Amino acid sequence: MGPKNKKEKYKKYVFWLGKDDFVRFRDETAQKGLPLHEAKKAVCVPLSKRVESGFVPPGAWDEYPLCKRQLSWYKGSPYFGLTLVVSSNELEGFGLRPQALIKERKFRPPRFPDREEKLKMRRQKAYQQARPAEWEDLSGEDPQIQERWLKVMGIRGMSYEELFITHCANHANFIDPRYYVVEEDGPVPYSIDKTTHICSACLEFFNIIGAQFKKKLVVPCPGAVLFAGMAPNRYYEVVQLS
Repeated sequence: MGPKNKKEKYKKYVFWLGKDDFVRFRDETAQKGLPLHEAKKAVCVPLSKRVESGFVPPGAWDEYPLCKRQLSWYKGSPYFGLTLVVSSNELEGFGLRPQALIKERKFRPPRFPDREEKLKMRRQKAYQQARPAEWEDLSGEDPQIQERWLKVMGIRGMSYEELFITHCANHANFIDPRYYVVEEDGPVPYSIDKTTHICSACLEFFNIIGAQFKKKLVVPCPGAVLFAGMAPNRYYEVVQLS
């Protein structure tokens, strides 16, 4: 059984539930003795293979200092006020329908943008209209924390402001894509850099950004690697189910 479990491929189902539906789901899991992990800090924790089913309450998106600015996108999304549930199972027995499925995918991006192209992507009207003001307010963060982050990531010769250009362009590519592949269901946008240069990939994994596309190809950010054990520099396919 041990070797078989190790070979199991990554698969996670994403649900967004209103208050009543979540309370019913939580009570039913409790009655059946099924574990339900609450993410009290990093919202990406339920993406971990070790967490069979987890949830992120509405208040958690504003409580974790490390990701507070990044998660400001949640406030302006259609899911604001809803509870996120992420499970390794479809949860059909609970009368729930998953919105998306996250799974492993072998993919090699055909090309990445250069700095000038990233700046153009950041200036796109669709991105500018979608982004929350708090997201681009780097002045509200401790510069020492930003510098420490660059060192931990092994990024040298680059300021956080410079790295942030990629962060913005990457989200922009899931709003109005410039870098994508075309498959049977239409354009499939993909992350435009490696893990160390990506930020808040949970926004794409959880459909806060890019829900209009049938598929997305997403590279986990450092947080998803650290807190959820996702593989760095590997693409995961996010498929819309409803």
